Amino acid sequence: MSIIERTAPAAAQAPVATPRARSPYVDTLRAAAIVRVFLNHAIPIGALTALFPSMWLMFGLAGFLTAASLARGGGSRTVRSRLRRLLPPLWALGAVALPLMLLHGWSHDPQYPLRWFDPLLWVLPLANPPASTWGGIFVVTLWYLRAYLWFVLMSPVLWWLMRRWPVPTLLAPLVLAVVCSTVVTVPSDPVGDVIWTTASYGTAWLLGYARHLRLLDRLPLVAVFAVGAALGVLALRSNGSPLSQVLWGTAVVLVALRVRPSMTWYERLPELPRRAVAMLNARAVTLYVWQLPMIFVGHWLVNRTGIAALADSAWVTLLVTVPLTALAVLCFGWVEDVAAKRSPRLLPEITLTRARPQPAA
Repeated sequence: MSIIERTAPAAAQAPVATPRARSPYVDTLRAAAIVRVFLNHAIPIGALTALFPSMWLMFGLAGFLTAASLARGGGSRTVRSRLRRLLPPLWALGAVALPLMLLHGWSHDPQYPLRWFDPLLWVLPLANPPASTWGGIFVVTLWYLRAYLWFVLMSPVLWWLMRRWPVPTLLAPLVLAVVCSTVVTVPSDPVGDVIWTTASYGTAWLLGYARHLRLLDRLPLVAVFAVGAALGVLALRSNGSPLSQVLWGTAVVLVALRVRPSMTWYERLPELPRRAVAMLNARAVTLYVWQLPMIFVGHWLVNRTGIAALADSAWVTLLVTVPLTALAVLCFGWVEDVAAKRSPRLLPEITLTRARPQPAA
């Protein structure tokens, strides 16, 4: 019997309530993941993508924050709250993207014709929000919101399962990913997409639950690093397949959510970087949905110069795309304030986080 299994009943009966104060470690890790996603889209860096699997970290941290909400407010309240924060930024993007795609002939697009239910998936993305051929750039990254939505809808059931049978629940998505990669073929359709993303990121999401329940704290760091290393070796042996990404991403999340650094150095940082971290967290969904359209516009503007040296320069690309993305966040970020029942602001109200004492490793 594992350490987690031996201690699960106590954790299940008395989960540790998470204070409402934000964690600088979680906020910094989330901000780093968002920046990595942006850099990967603006100026792809293969090594950075491999070493820092940001999407798995984003799901793991989202699972941790959702677990805190479930412990405080219960299932139905958590689902309503998470949907309220997730969907309005998507609706803001749709308010711009849908009219533009219609103006560019979506209704008679020969490759991706407009169907009567397509706008509904921009309201509730149970499947990936659709787009015309011209407007594909608006939806490339929106699979994340669809996957996040399904995890939110499943979160009360997963919470119940995780507190009663933590180890089987934690491992079930990973086992499903292995089965889908080696035994069965998952169809490339909306149902298959949900199955695969649930399998790929489910264990990362549930590791967030395990961090909140303090189950990971009961595992010695040496054991966690050993398991992470074993998953990394298996990932290498999978030869770059989708399963290798799942294994490596899960390994990184396991280690990242197990460690609890003191973060005392964070309070000694200048105010500017700490405000940047807070800003990225306060406008995370808006930044995510608008980054790729703005990066596309930036590339288009650079290419319009006709100067090859500028078009091939990563620094020029960043100098153009970063301000454009910031402008989009400035224009639409207030939607996240409204979704969170705050007064809308061009710039979010920032409260700098402070490090809290962490339990011994």
